[in-house]
Amino acid sequence: MVRTVHESGNPPGNDFAHYARHEEIVRASIEGGRVTALCGYRFEPVRDPQRFPVCPKCKELVELAEQLG
Repeated sequence: MVRTVHESGNPPGNDFAHYARHEEIVRASIEGGRVTALCGYRFEPVRDPQRFPVCPKCKELVELAEQLG
C-alpha cells in the first residue's frame, strides 16, 4: 500500500492522505485518471501525502490488514 493524497477542492472533510494500491498509483501517474483508496474514495494522486493527515478509515483498514497478517 502506498499513501497518497487527493487534490484539494473536493468536498469538505476529505483533505486527507489516503492509502491505495501501488499499481493503481503507478497507472494513474502514467496514464492519468483516478485511484480508489482503501476507504473507497476516488481521487487523483497529485500532492505530497506527507503534508496531510491520514484518512481515518484508510488507517483503520491498514491496521486491520496488518493484524490479520
